[in-house]
Amino acid sequence: MAQSDQRGRWPLIIAVVVGLAASGGLYAYLDAADRPPADCVPLEISSSSEKDKLLAQMAADYNAADREFGGKCAKVSVHGLTSGAAMEALIGGWASAKTGTPEPQVWMPSTSLWLSRMGARNSTGLVVRLDNPSVAASPLVIAMPEEMAEQVRTRTPDPGWADILRLATAPDGWAAAGRPEWGDFTLARDNPLLSSSGLGASVATFHAGAVAARTPLTDDAVHNAEVLKFVRGVESSVTRYGNDAARFVEELADDDRRGTPPISAIVMQEELAYLYNRGATSGEPGALDRGTPPNRPFSVIHPREGTLVFDHPFVVLASASPEQREAAEDFRRFLAEDEQRARFRQSGFRDADAPDRATAELQDALGLSADAGLAVIAPPPPKVVEAMVDAWAATRRHARVLLVLDVSGSMAEVADPNSVDADLAGRSKISLLPTAVTRALELLSPHDEVGLWTFSTGRQQKVPIGALKSNRDALLTTVEDLPTKGETDLYDTVVAAHDAMVGSLDGDRINAVVVLSDGANTPADERGRKAMLDKIDVDNSEVALPVFTISFGADADRETMAAIAKATNALHYSAVDDPGTIDEVFASVFSHF
Repeated sequence: MAQSDQRGRWPLIIAVVVGLAASGGLYAYLDAADRPPADCVPLEISSSSEKDKLLAQMAADYNAADREFGGKCAKVSVHGLTSGAAMEALIGGWASAKTGTPEPQVWMPSTSLWLSRMGARNSTGLVVRLDNPSVAASPLVIAMPEEMAEQVRTRTPDPGWADILRLATAPDGWAAAGRPEWGDFTLARDNPLLSSSGLGASVATFHAGAVAARTPLTDDAVHNAEVLKFVRGVESSVTRYGNDAARFVEELADDDRRGTPPISAIVMQEELAYLYNRGATSGEPGALDRGTPPNRPFSVIHPREGTLVFDHPFVVLASASPEQREAAEDFRRFLAEDEQRARFRQSGFRDADAPDRATAELQDALGLSADAGLAVIAPPPPKVVEAMVDAWAATRRHARVLLVLDVSGSMAEVADPNSVDADLAGRSKISLLPTAVTRALELLSPHDEVGLWTFSTGRQQKVPIGALKSNRDALLTTVEDLPTKGETDLYDTVVAAHDAMVGSLDGDRINAVVVLSDGANTPADERGRKAMLDKIDVDNSEVALPVFTISFGADADRETMAAIAKATNALHYSAVDDPGTIDEVFASVFSHF
């Protein structure tokens, strides 16, 4: 997300944090006929994506309960956004962040580590208080298909990150554990700049590295050669990074239904592993009763070196009015009532006041022991957390990406004819790509490799794949001046890009193709479409090469673009309904590398 050896970060506006106690007060129940809903205090909540649907349902129940605090009522609404994206939006100014969600007065991230990151920037003024109460808890775990987890446990009954390291660095992969038929050991984890699971994974692996090196986890230890070697070894098995663990778990469930060979291990919240095993990865509370369990359920490992517990804080923002702060406190009290605590448990969370105790629901779905405690990692100081995030650039697995951009004649058309946004009105689709590509490249390190093709009627290599430290300027200069003409040769281009990358695969890197298109293949060719999808399908290839796709513009063939991504175990993104979000879409795609 920078042109130094440090993995870049989105541009930030420095923000601030002071303590002020939230107001209290009793509540009463009102007759709905006595006061119209319009009189209620509006309260917007931004929730992390793994619990937004649950909180939205709780908010609806709260609104229907006609509660009163100090003679007033509240109307609560909830929208989901990953914790890292929400933090960036808060710091940078919500109105300019283009999150697609209303500006909140309450923020409910997965973990207070995000507040720690704010504190590391010497920020005050964004939140009302630092000691924000927890509404639920969920440990960070290593989730593995049951058969694989049991194979690890046969060698080490109480496994941890050191055992993952041994498998990750073994030249013969799973053969080192007696199961050569499983191939290479593969790990998936999220990007620490955007995702709570990713941030937690960095804290957990650096902590384990410090334990292995027998050194206290300080900001100096983060740069200790032995610690870095440990973390780099774990990262060497990563096949994909992500920016939204909740969405990734849904993709894993889809892979399970298709019979795709599983990833060996995934770093995630215990709650998400629970939802996966219950067949309710959407997070919809009602799905728990109608979900179909996966063919390969997860078993979870709480690493013996220690487990980081996400505290799901209730953070009142300084932008909230006095009335909204009162409303927020009443809603927080509502969430702390027995009925809501039970609903958190039913969705896979632990009680906020008993984070080391597995609930009956977790025991049933994940096979956890009722009396098994946790070795809990204390959250590191802000300075140490920030050092881990910065050091990730030196430890993460590097990427090799081919970017393929549609430059057909329709890319010269106005992106959004109805826009009144001064930054978007009247602008063509092609004119929006330079800033989007710049944003994407800022997410990579100088040692990542990127190349650029364009296509319309035929295709052209514009910048050969090479280290970003050498070809960044060529990439940005080229994207600034892309002529648009011709038709959309999508199918042949996707096959050619796929074949080119497979033919030059670098096994030490994350290899991927990213395709942006604003239209359907010209001419229409159903046989050609099927041939393309068959050619790139991971089930028909010895090499799994993900092709991430971006639909851009009202005429984009979203169905085909989604099918391309699905066939290659990648993700499809869309900037069709709101072309102005293309910067954020590019950032989301490139966060996987």
